[in-house]
Amino acid sequence: MGLPICIEKVDAAQERLLYAFGSPEDVVGYVRLNTATGDIELVSLSEPADGPDQRYYLAQVVPRLQAFHDETRYPDTAQWTA
Repeated sequence: MGLPICIEKVDAAQERLLYAFGSPEDVVGYVRLNTATGDIELVSLSEPADGPDQRYYLAQVVPRLQAFHDETRYPDTAQWTA
């Protein structure tokens, strides 16, 4: 059984989109996606808690956002199982 991962667009300003990411119940961090270049910047990670490491979520989110950028598609929310 996989781990559910969610992203949600929380801010959009010019060429930069801010996404929250984590489990369906908890946000574990924020990343900023530059829609002009495809660059993804880690904005913050929450304090370590019980459950999967925040870096695991980040490792799943970055390639998904890169794929969205390659498709020129920037959803408000997305969920998948990793």
